Amino acid sequence: METQRYRQTRFIGLCGGLKNILLAGLKIIFGITGHSHALLADGIHSLSDLVIDSVVIIAAKFGSKAADEDHPYGHGRIETAATVLLALILAIAAVTIIINAIMMIATPYHPIEPSYYVLWIALSSVLLNELLYYATKRIAKQVKSKLLMTNAWHHRSDSASSIAVVLGVIGVWLGFPKLDAIAAIIVALMIFKIAWDFAWHSIRELVDTALTREETKKIKLFIKEIPGVKAIHQLRTRSIAGSIFCDVHVLVDPRISVSEGHYIGQEVDKRLIAAFPDITDVVVHIDTEDDELNNPSRYLPDRATLLKILEKQWGSILPKMVIKTAIFHYLEGKVSIELKLPLALMHQLDLEQNLKKIMSTEKFITDIKFFYYKS
Repeated sequence: METQRYRQTRFIGLCGGLKNILLAGLKIIFGITGHSHALLADGIHSLSDLVIDSVVIIAAKFGSKAADEDHPYGHGRIETAATVLLALILAIAAVTIIINAIMMIATPYHPIEPSYYVLWIALSSVLLNELLYYATKRIAKQVKSKLLMTNAWHHRSDSASSIAVVLGVIGVWLGFPKLDAIAAIIVALMIFKIAWDFAWHSIRELVDTALTREETKKIKLFIKEIPGVKAIHQLRTRSIAGSIFCDVHVLVDPRISVSEGHYIGQEVDKRLIAAFPDITDVVVHIDTEDDELNNPSRYLPDRATLLKILEKQWGSILPKMVIKTAIFHYLEGKVSIELKLPLALMHQLDLEQNLKKIMSTEKFITDIKFFYYKS
């Protein structure tokens, strides 16, 4: 099923394609007949844009697919990879134009003065590209597509390159014969700069570069204000086609229940996504102590081992079912035990002291608390 995001991207992509077909034909034809190397170079640029528009539409189609079993984070990387391809195409076109223009400047020649209609074609290109820039940018914001936003700025670069053509034509008319070729180089340099920016940001995304320090700081401060959160650490972020994914360790009160800790984690997830529209996925790890630099409780015995120890030490004093209900707290490299006893045992003299004394040989046990219930 086609998503609304893809339909809007396809529509604006087709509009861009029609624009580029029209402008490429006009620029190449009138660049040749009107004796303007800059307009011809701009026409080749518009022709290469057709490939880019196709890449945008295809990448949007496959990149907008929902997450599945094989792609649990979705298919957004397709858009990112397509942006790198788009940048490569632009860079190759820019280098080709620069080489040809340098050869023209280095070779003595007497250029024919560009025709007046070259100026009108270039000005028309500026107008069309600016209109498409604003339309594409508007849709890119609506669907939150970096690929589409990149293409919007590409339309803006087309507009700027046509302005360079205008300046080049006027320069030739004013008696600077090689200014037309220089204008072509200016066009190509702008194209190359855009290509570099696209590639750089997309490659950073492909290698899971984190958000900026300012953005990360905002997220940290927001999480710390959520009720139940004592502190946070190990906040990790990454972007996939405009969507932000977060992993964070949240420190909570070590004495609360597991279900309350889970609830706090859900609140962090829910509130982050509500407050930051670009965040689409949050993984919250609940911590009872700060284990960012070390994990003091890592090598303590697990529950099964602890129960065996308790049964061995207390088996002759307490029923096995009572021992199995023990609650263990792993904190600061020690184990604290909470034990629920029937109310009938409360009157046994020195029961608590005897139980503690028996366990005193286990150095990793720091505290034992007793609670009584009426059976």
